Amino acid sequence: MSRKVQFSVTIEFQDKIVLDSDIIEIANNIAQAIKREALNHSIAPEDSDTHTIGVSVIPQYLGEEIKLKII
Repeated sequence: MSRKVQFSVTIEFQDKIVLDSDIIEIANNIAQAIKREALNHSIAPEDSDTHTIGVSVIPQYLGEEIKLKII
């Protein structure tokens, strides 16, 4: 298998999100939330010796990438 695993996540909001800057902010918030979870609990399987070392969130259609190291 691979060291990198890709997931598709859909977030639904009450109102429309139309500004690219808002979408980038949401992507950053998602990356920060994943980083907090990895630092506080872990995202890797419970019985595994591995741990999460990074997270990348790419908003659909924008080509921006939010990359965070987790150490």
